Amino acid sequence: MGTCGCGFTTDPDKNCNGTHRVVQAVKADIAKKLTDNGFPEAAEFVKTEKKN
Repeated sequence: MGTCGCGFTTDPDKNCNGTHRVVQAVKADIAKKLTDNGFPEAAEFVKTEKKN
């Protein structure tokens, strides 16, 4: 698949293994719960924050 660009891979050689899809789903779930509970600024942060 090639070298991972998102930084979330669990592969020891840093190759893309689809982990970013799981991370995106979890972040979307957290952002929705934050929005539903009155924290839209925190939800936006969760949606846009990138791993360095």
